[in-house]
Amino acid sequence: MYSILIAAAAALLVILVWGLVPIWGGWGLGIFLGFLVFAVTWIWFARRLRRVIEPSFLQAQKLAESGRVEQAVDVLESMLPLGKWMPMLTGQLHAQIGIFAHHLGDKEKALEHLTKASKRASEGQLLLATIHYKDGRFDATKRVLDKAIPYNRRNVLLYHAYAWILHKEGDTPGAMAVLQRHLAKEKDDETSKSNLLRLQNGNKPNMGVFGMQWYALGFERPPQSMGQLQQARKGFRQPPKTPGKRQDKKRKGKGRR
Repeated sequence: MYSILIAAAAALLVILVWGLVPIWGGWGLGIFLGFLVFAVTWIWFARRLRRVIEPSFLQAQKLAESGRVEQAVDVLESMLPLGKWMPMLTGQLHAQIGIFAHHLGDKEKALEHLTKASKRASEGQLLLATIHYKDGRFDATKRVLDKAIPYNRRNVLLYHAYAWILHKEGDTPGAMAVLQRHLAKEKDDETSKSNLLRLQNGNKPNMGVFGMQWYALGFERPPQSMGQLQQARKGFRQPPKTPGKRQDKKRKGKGRR
């Protein structure tokens, strides 16, 4: 936020100088120049900050992809002070740190950061709601999803996960209302039409259409045809394959020789 305050202060200074000092153009030109100075100053700060932020994000991503999630969290946490200079950065960082912390099994740290995450970070908000629901805090689950959906109106999974939870809690009318809210915005969404029809016919929503994005939340087990559950989120290390059988075959082959 500091960058905005500095840009606003520079703009205000130009407006006051141009308005109070007898210069050609008066207040009208002063206001115009003030807005111009604000835009230029803000763009300058944004570019400078981006040069610092982007390499750190890339570093955290590479660390996570290589399985060093704890080091990735350390990098992201070191970036938190930059949130004072860049609007909305802090909320994004808290969301990613919370997701990584949950992946590492630290639920308390995950909750701490996800609670501070941006409402626009749909993946973080859905994970926060999931944790609340699994811990038996149904009211907190509803509050999180009710606040997240208006900021992520095009995120279909948020609507359907909410509908699934409401249906599981016996609130089928509420589940149908959530999907109808989405259809009011996206009239041609076939997934919402299909699951709304299923609810109307007394069946639970079909969440398999969302694939690993849904199964990674742990509400349902993936079908056997999908094989071993893989992490849906980019940057999470995949489980290593056990080489036992291959080694046994090699040993038998060598024995025969």
